[in-house]
Amino acid sequence: MTIVDSSYAIMACFNYVAEHEGLPKVSHELTMQYIATPIPTFCEGLLGEYRPEWIKLYREASKKLERELIKPFDDTVPTMKELRAMGVKLAVVSNRERPRNAMNNSGIAEYFDEIVGAEEPYGNLPYKPNPAMINELLKHMNIKAEDTVYVGDADIDIVTAISSKVRGIGITKGNFSAKEFELLGAWKSIDNLSELPEIVKADANIK
Repeated sequence: MTIVDSSYAIMACFNYVAEHEGLPKVSHELTMQYIATPIPTFCEGLLGEYRPEWIKLYREASKKLERELIKPFDDTVPTMKELRAMGVKLAVVSNRERPRNAMNNSGIAEYFDEIVGAEEPYGNLPYKPNPAMINELLKHMNIKAEDTVYVGDADIDIVTAISSKVRGIGITKGNFSAKEFELLGAWKSIDNLSELPEIVKADANIK
């Protein structure tokens, strides 16, 4: 919910698991309550429990459904192009185990220098809000934490940013308001990605 709307794809994949297991279908409203959480937490919230074999079912469904249902927000591609033109390095850090497939399916992987998940490309790493994924990314890209901002739509993104000593920017497309992000310790909050280039310009004194 930061650069793509993945909520309908996630809901459809969990409903595939629910149908296979004879469980009640889940709603979009319930799905949104667990956006940005790890799959085990999603399972517990949407299906009542977590079973490791459900991951295989989920991934089986995602091969088709993610390609059809994950869509970038209207301002995603223009914003990424503008940031790249400014010389900004771009990366994705996600609680998905293998986020590159989703990024490829949504057609925006090409705009990012690195795409990091819990299982790729640095091996098994703990989920956010543990800072390990961001820390590994900074190390591999040779970027300082103080030169980095992390944009996310959930509380765990701001907690992760603070733990990584990078600046966190909350985006209000998920379940959190600007005020809630402020209380969490966010550096700034935005309503749309299109606001990001001006923030970067002002901070880096780019004309």
